[in-house]
Amino acid sequence: MFFYVDYTEENVEIYKKKIEEFEDTELCWNITEGDPILVMKNRIRGDPLTYQKYPDESPEGKKVDKRERVELVTFAQVKQFINEVYCPSQPKNDEIYLKGTISTREIYNLVNTYTTVFRERTSQSFAAWCRSNKLNFLLAKEKKSQNVTRELYILEDIYYDDLINSICTYLPKYQESLKNLKKNGYEIIGYARKSPTGEDITCRTRLLKSMISNLKERSFATKIFVSPCSWASTPLESRDLQPNSQAIVDDLGVDGNTQDLLTYLKSVSHDVCLVAIDFAGITTRSEDIIKLVETNPSLKKIAIETFTQCNEVFIFNTEKLVGDNDLLQKFEDRNLFHSKIKIN
Repeated sequence: MFFYVDYTEENVEIYKKKIEEFEDTELCWNITEGDPILVMKNRIRGDPLTYQKYPDESPEGKKVDKRERVELVTFAQVKQFINEVYCPSQPKNDEIYLKGTISTREIYNLVNTYTTVFRERTSQSFAAWCRSNKLNFLLAKEKKSQNVTRELYILEDIYYDDLINSICTYLPKYQESLKNLKKNGYEIIGYARKSPTGEDITCRTRLLKSMISNLKERSFATKIFVSPCSWASTPLESRDLQPNSQAIVDDLGVDGNTQDLLTYLKSVSHDVCLVAIDFAGITTRSEDIIKLVETNPSLKKIAIETFTQCNEVFIFNTEKLVGDNDLLQKFEDRNLFHSKIKIN
């Protein structure tokens, strides 16, 4: 992928030696695993979320100490684990997957070896949870015989421990990357939005306070702006123009509403990272993202954390973001996350 030569055992040895000659640099990836980049090791250590390392070797043959095994502790982590292990269609890295037939009960039994969140639940309850959370393996066609099974692409079990470790370290890596941004002079600004659904003001305020708390505690936001009552599809410049939600903004003790955010971004000359919970927490209009970036040169990063929905996080370089339609599509795809608005 990096040298673009044929894969042979001889070439592996030749080009491994070439990489070793780079000394203080290491191959890693940023947007996709198939696009390797060469980065200084110190920079990788300082920003492990932006620069993600390839495994040094296959875990085959390694001895796993069961006592040190990292466990999945949240439903979001379990969901991500199942979606990674059991694929209904051929995955891109299919060399580490095997095609096989499996039942939901067998998946339940495997999951229970890596987590305790289902220990008090039956396999039937687990199956209901899978359906309500729309797990990916359910997209595969059922085969009905004595037991209902599905033909899936199943990750080889030698990779399970590495996968779980990766899932469980998302938050620490995310926070390390944000700390690194702050050390480099970035200001972290949080933005929270609540749709005009049926809650009363008390409930709406409580939900917004929870989002604000997450933005401060998980993402280290030092300024917070909110839109107390707007749709994700409403253009940013059209939000919070009426004074009817100002009382909620005042009660929350934040730095302002959407209009105040836009004014502030135009007023600063230092680098800014804007953080939101879920892509729709900012907008579902990619043209809004493009306009926001192009009219605010200070906005260098946009971070989207989805720990309560799917245990993932994204930190985008805005210059790359506005030129990549695949990345912009994430803001428009409302089906990307199924358990929307579950606030911890």
